[in-house]
Amino acid sequence: MRHNAAAVLFIVLTILTAHLASTPPYSWHDNTISELGSQGYENAWIMRAGFIGFGALVAAGAVQRTRVQRKFWYRELPLVLYGGGILLSGVFSAKPFVPGVDYSELEANLHSALATSAGVGISMSILLYMFGETQVRRKFGHLAALVLVVALSALFGLSGTGAGIVQRGLYVVGFGWLIFIETGATVGESKA
Repeated sequence: MRHNAAAVLFIVLTILTAHLASTPPYSWHDNTISELGSQGYENAWIMRAGFIGFGALVAAGAVQRTRVQRKFWYRELPLVLYGGGILLSGVFSAKPFVPGVDYSELEANLHSALATSAGVGISMSILLYMFGETQVRRKFGHLAALVLVVALSALFGLSGTGAGIVQRGLYVVGFGWLIFIETGATVGESKA
């Protein structure tokens, strides 16, 4: 089973559904995907369910690949962190994007910490996949993904307006890489 492809399809459909259900003043240009699941937002359940399902599928895929290829457990462990961080960010929501709405600052901080841990998890996994890769083309594919994830993460941290666009670019790179690791295997591996 291709868990990552299923996870990406699921989250993309969820994001599109959440966008269609979004209400002003939400702006895909300036607001993040996390804010589609923010505290006090009436349609937040859509994105929260998306984060939970996506995270569970990614983590399950990492566990499955570890069961098939035990010697590569070290590169899948950070993907369990990534999946778990995303899953839990669906449980602990971001602060509201609408001013004046009461919210739990602790929950918002937990969401932020979990999203950061997910970013660290996918970055570490990309790095470990890159170092373990024997095919030069695929090694460069991992390197390109890592450079883009780090650059977009830094840009996202610095952006005010346009944060939504930058974060969506970050998601696209991560989704592309998740599918990339399922499309080919390192020499000597079987595809999981």
